[in-house]
Amino acid sequence: MTARVRQIGDPILRDVSVLIDVSEIPSKKIQALIERMQSILDGIQAISNQNGNALSAPQVGCLVRLIVLRIDGVFYPMINPTFEPVSDKKFDFEEECFSLYDQRATVSRYHEIDLTYLDENTVTKRMRLQGEESGLVQHEIDHLDGVLFIDHVQRDKLQTIDLVLGDNPVRLAQVKTMMAYMAEDI
Repeated sequence: MTARVRQIGDPILRDVSVLIDVSEIPSKKIQALIERMQSILDGIQAISNQNGNALSAPQVGCLVRLIVLRIDGVFYPMINPTFEPVSDKKFDFEEECFSLYDQRATVSRYHEIDLTYLDENTVTKRMRLQGEESGLVQHEIDHLDGVLFIDHVQRDKLQTIDLVLGDNPVRLAQVKTMMAYMAEDI
């Protein structure tokens, strides 16, 4: 049995994911992985509509270069994603991670990126993202390289959810419910 979303300490979160061969994309294995990731994100969003917008394959135990991003309610499976910053302009992005959800910190991310990936039908896609969506993609691509957001911050800048949400007991309870869902053995 393993957690629905792999948690910090699981060695898979520190491994580098492999490229998915174009011929493998239509396979049942990859298509089922995409569906599973979307289902997990839906489960998270059912607990809190503020969450459940991005997930990487290593977080669900698969070392392949795949992320799923939800934008305006629509899922975008992104296979072998890469990005280039549009400029050097960065912004402070308040980050959390389903694999260590009890921690929060601010990470400096590129404000605007050009993203290239293959979709679930093997079609090459390009999109320009900015702000939160740009930050989410950079966070998830880090996962594909075995990097966690905590690697970008000084330890004394990390905060626990109990501290961050201490004055909002309803939201804190909701977050702890999400943490239990993600760490639940499946």
